[in-house]
Amino acid sequence: MLKDLRFALRQLVKQPGFTFIAVLVLALGIGANTAVLSLVNALLLRPLPYKAPENLVLLWERFPPQGLERIPVSAPEYLDYEKQASSFEKIGAFNYAAYNLTTVDVPERVSGAVVSPSLFPLLGVAPIRGRVFTKDEGAEGRDDVVVISARLWQRRFNTDPTIVGNKISVNGRPQTVVGIMPKQFDFPLPLFNLQGSRFASRADIWKPIAFKKEELEARYSRSYGVIARLRTGVSVAKAQAEIDNVTANFRQNNPKNYPPGPSAFGAKIYPLQDQVVGPMRTGLWILVGAVTLVLLIACANLTTMLLARAASREREMAIRVALGASLKRMLRQLLTESVLLSILGGTAGVLLSIWAIDLLQVIGAQTVPRLREINLDLNVLVMTFGVCIVTGIVFGIVPALVSAKPELTEALKEGGRGSTAGAHRHRLRNSLIIAETVLALILLANAGLLIKSFAQLQNVSPGFNPHNVLTAEISLPVEKYLRGQPVINFYAEAARRIKNIPGVQHAAFTVVVPLSGSNTDSSFIIEGQDPKASGAFPDEEIRDITPDYFRVLQIPLLKGRFFKEADTADSPPVVIVNQGFAKKYFPNSEALGKRISRDDTNPKWATIVGVVGDIKHRGLDVEAQPEYYLPHTQGPDRDMVLAVRSAQDARMLAGAIREELGNIDPDIPLANVRTLDAVIADSVAPRRLSVVLLGAFSAIALLLASVGMYGLISFLVAQRTHEIGVRMALGAQRSDVLKMVIGHAAKLLLISAAIGLPIAFFSSSALRTLLYQVNPFDLSIFLIVTMILGGVGLLASYLPAIRAARADPVIALGHNA
Repeated sequence: MLKDLRFALRQLVKQPGFTFIAVLVLALGIGANTAVLSLVNALLLRPLPYKAPENLVLLWERFPPQGLERIPVSAPEYLDYEKQASSFEKIGAFNYAAYNLTTVDVPERVSGAVVSPSLFPLLGVAPIRGRVFTKDEGAEGRDDVVVISARLWQRRFNTDPTIVGNKISVNGRPQTVVGIMPKQFDFPLPLFNLQGSRFASRADIWKPIAFKKEELEARYSRSYGVIARLRTGVSVAKAQAEIDNVTANFRQNNPKNYPPGPSAFGAKIYPLQDQVVGPMRTGLWILVGAVTLVLLIACANLTTMLLARAASREREMAIRVALGASLKRMLRQLLTESVLLSILGGTAGVLLSIWAIDLLQVIGAQTVPRLREINLDLNVLVMTFGVCIVTGIVFGIVPALVSAKPELTEALKEGGRGSTAGAHRHRLRNSLIIAETVLALILLANAGLLIKSFAQLQNVSPGFNPHNVLTAEISLPVEKYLRGQPVINFYAEAARRIKNIPGVQHAAFTVVVPLSGSNTDSSFIIEGQDPKASGAFPDEEIRDITPDYFRVLQIPLLKGRFFKEADTADSPPVVIVNQGFAKKYFPNSEALGKRISRDDTNPKWATIVGVVGDIKHRGLDVEAQPEYYLPHTQGPDRDMVLAVRSAQDARMLAGAIREELGNIDPDIPLANVRTLDAVIADSVAPRRLSVVLLGAFSAIALLLASVGMYGLISFLVAQRTHEIGVRMALGAQRSDVLKMVIGHAAKLLLISAAIGLPIAFFSSSALRTLLYQVNPFDLSIFLIVTMILGGVGLLASYLPAIRAARADPVIALGHNA
């Protein structure tokens, strides 16, 4: 075997041009596969970083008549689940949170979570230092403790070994650090499109949940996610049946809080893994299919190259056979060469995949769950090595069989013109080129559909103007800013100061920004309408805003008025609704002047004073939903998002805004500063990732197909040089030679199109769920990609054709003579 390896290496070194091209082709094919294998391994195959993650489930409530799925639970509901659900070994609650961390440096807003003390033991992850929360620390007044991540410990506290047991300032209050979680620990994991919940970045501070008295009395105030671990032997279906009984008890014991009937209210259990990557599963498997096609194209390309190389080595092989080399010995030697070539290409491919993975994480780590976990671990490297071995055998077996069975009589003739390969070998090479062109056409067609879909999505109007708008998040600590007038005063003063910054046109605050992955909703009643008639209270998306919000986003006023400074906590309650809300609830009457209330027990009626245009909040590909807006003064929220419109690049205002906020309260940081254009770009990141990857793979396929066509026509010209010389000597013109050579390429391309288009047409249906306003059978896309592939293929054949047409007939006649 060592002799075979040494000989194979010498052969590859003797032909550096061939070796370089072959390694490059394989590097592209294997590198693409390695990158996608890393992606699939991290997102689909690798278990979540918790103990027995297959037993972890999430529980979300649902109100189907109101169109509400996957909504959080309230504090009393969570405690009821904890007491009544015996299918769970452990159960825990959590909610996203934001904390203002103050040290000797500037204040910083840190993402985090509040969790029940049972959460860390439930997940089965221990701290690297200290401990997790005790049950007693889940009581109000005893929750002045925090657990921090190793990431925060290293970045903010310089890995201070004495941090555990010491106090840090969180939200203006001293909190004792009791533990440090591992660097890779991540919870809550990012989950999109949860109604009534906000999307947050990676948590670095955890505090224990201490339910307040008012929370325990409000079954309607839902803000907590629920995670549980199934008992051994308990299936999801069995646990779901028990949860159905628990929610039936809810309806029976609290009839005022729930609509009657199991179809009107319930809760559903979801495996945690499905919730984290479920929406991306289809796209990932499509990418696996795409890179498999790329690898097959690379194999076909290499097979064609090795067949051409085999023709040039036919005399060498004939001599070895004549001297007694067995078929087995010849196959072993030739397959060793092809496998070695594949391993070299795989090594280069791994290096390329490292760069590709870094690029993927730059593109979508903040918006695609678990993308930051992608790496080249041992599993991926083993799979890549297996791909290299299989690839080497696949593309090497046919050339090896051809080379190991030379036609001795013809091959050993000194004057042979190299025609010994026979017609069947020419047909084989042609078939390989057709195969890789067909595969390239399939990839190009599907990539074209995705690119058109993404372009359509980018052209969708969100209902507002995102340009020159800066957003930033602000969180006021409850200890310093009690709910009510202190909160109102802070945001009113902040808005006044920011408006006076040169370059600012308008400034406002909102509880959530459109297309940010966050959402809030609330049920309500309409004066004069009985909610029991429809079986459920209406529930729609709600926004707390300051008066200039619509002016900042340039959302049009259709009727009535915007909020005014005169709309205060002491003035009559008012509300603004969007057009969708007005059409849904007042289809045959005027919405202005109607009144709604969020409290059905003791209604505080808010008058509709304005109707504004619809905006897309959940996604550019999701229809605008009914929304209603409340003035911040009549429902103050401590956590708000600043939105500032500027006449120039809004990013230039960040420093001045920070300075003005610091003048009001130096302990309040400005967090997650980004433009509204960036928010929208992040909202389509998963789609953009699919487009970028499939587009890149299609470009590789196109390159490989063109290289294959160039190589085939070059080989054809070399083999037929003497024939071309004879033709030209007998009067053939250069144009005739061009027609002959390019005609051969055109024939192969036409056959490829005839085979590839029906297959591409059929395969495009798999993309249906990923396309936006694009028919998976869009004929214009199929026509365009066919023309592109045909043009590139003809160009690749033109170069060797023009070289053949310019050949000197005298020299050509002497070729192989």
